[in-house]
Amino acid sequence: MTVRRGKTTMSKVQKAISPYVHKHVFGRDTVDANDIERIAVLLLGQYNNVSISQGLDQGKDGKPWLKITVKSFPFSEEKILEVTGTPKKKKDDLDWIDRIEEYEAFVDD
Repeated sequence: MTVRRGKTTMSKVQKAISPYVHKHVFGRDTVDANDIERIAVLLLGQYNNVSISQGLDQGKDGKPWLKITVKSFPFSEEKILEVTGTPKKKKDDLDWIDRIEEYEAFVDD
């Protein structure tokens, strides 16, 4: 079974990601860092003319950004979102071993 991905427009992309985007009157629209993966899965799994990239602004306090590009003929459209928050760090599955070793070192002293 193959999944057919179609083409889209920027207005459809904006409508699809609207639950994740926080609108601001002054400044860029923002998206939480924890929602980036959901947005990527939603857009890249559904549309074949969409690309997503991330980066940091130039300067001393480089803010992270997310750029969504919709490729179409004769030109492409871009939407740049500022990323807020920090991504949740995945808990290591073997953290419990480190805690046991720390406890054993403490007890041995």
